[in-house]
Amino acid sequence: MIPEHFLKKPITTSQDLSSAALSYTTTVGRNFKLEEVIIKSTVNITETITLTRDSLQGAAYDVVINAKDLAGNSSYVFRPDGECNFIKGDELKVQCTNANTTGVVSVEIKLSEM
Repeated sequence: MIPEHFLKKPITTSQDLSSAALSYTTTVGRNFKLEEVIIKSTVNITETITLTRDSLQGAAYDVVINAKDLAGNSSYVFRPDGECNFIKGDELKVQCTNANTTGVVSVEIKLSEM
């Protein structure tokens, strides 16, 4: 039997890269399926985007789901190739470097509840 999924209101955050790198961890607190992560910048940036499963079991069990080096781009969309399910206590960490200290990045995390 395939579990039902209900799309939830997107989680959003933003960061001015001139002041600090982006490091955001969700606080969903329940089982969820990652549907999509959209990252948009106010200018073209050359930075690294990293998406990590922050495991309930501790840092030794964290795993990078996706890493992307942007080279003069203003947006990036990540959609998992297959099921990307998180259990209660696991969270998603979204990071963006600020090596070039320019631009404001906005993040939209779309998930569904299982």
